[in-house]
Amino acid sequence: MPLFTLVLTLTTLLPTLVLAQDKELSARALEADDANGDGLLQKNEAKYPVTWDWKANFDQIDCDKNAGLDGAEIESFNDFKECPNQVAGTNIYHRKAYPTGSGPFPAVIALHTSGGLKGTRINIENFRKETWLRAGYAWYAPNFFEKHGITTETRMDTFAEYREDIEKELAAIITLMKTDPKIDSKNIFAVGFSNGGFWASYLAGKGIVNAAASHYGVWRASVDGEIEYPMEYFSSTSSPLLALHGEDDSTQRLDYYFTARNQIHDTPKFEDHVYKGAGHAWDCFPYFPKLLVDRDPKRMGRILERVEAVCAEQFDGPNREVTNDALKRTLAFFKKYTK
Repeated sequence: MPLFTLVLTLTTLLPTLVLAQDKELSARALEADDANGDGLLQKNEAKYPVTWDWKANFDQIDCDKNAGLDGAEIESFNDFKECPNQVAGTNIYHRKAYPTGSGPFPAVIALHTSGGLKGTRINIENFRKETWLRAGYAWYAPNFFEKHGITTETRMDTFAEYREDIEKELAAIITLMKTDPKIDSKNIFAVGFSNGGFWASYLAGKGIVNAAASHYGVWRASVDGEIEYPMEYFSSTSSPLLALHGEDDSTQRLDYYFTARNQIHDTPKFEDHVYKGAGHAWDCFPYFPKLLVDRDPKRMGRILERVEAVCAEQFDGPNREVTNDALKRTLAFFKKYTK
């Protein structure tokens, strides 16, 4: 089963958290301390773990710019959607999180699969913020599908119709990251998974980040009979790229990677590694926030079992050894190019 099908199935099963404009409901259901009783959540009221994401991303979530988050704004953010009627020039939807401390921290931009940002965060372990925060990196994750209405079914539009738009939008997120006072602007890296691996190649190929890693990335995309390759981005001025691929990848076959790799010339510091016995999405280990599990442990347990079974049986299958090694190699690669 393709990852996008897995994600589509999963996201239809999950409840959406909503903060209504009602003091009692917000305090009871979401542990938000609406101290002033106005039915909104101000930034200084985001004191609990469930609201930390809202605090870190407050300015983006506050669509009407009234310095308070209402139910509709939080629901939209929780569903990984940008503000409605977003003004021209605004950065695409993205989430961010920081390690404990004041920083500045090195940072990683994590690029989602064809399952979209929401599904990738749930399913792909080495994408999730927790993985990178533990390693000491600030984490930015843009949704490069949302603005263009790209779905799992129309995912190939990523590489053709919207390719130039997404290039500009991801470059703009890197510019935003460089202005973030909690980020060390000299040390920004990219990691991409499947579809996102194509874009990690773009950011490295064009020298926009220090270095990047492509995990089971897209190296060949067939769109209306035309073949799209990311190796067109590479040149003698490219930043380093680490390409990790599974020998038994049934989605992006190994020969796709080698065909592309053999056409990349004069690119310095290009490294790769092929995992024997590994397929696509080797880090497909679903995770649900404790808040969701605690609210309905039996239901969430059933959903978790179902999704884990899909990862293990119908998609190339998770591989704990490869998952751990891929992260270890990526961290070592980024450290090598830290300034």
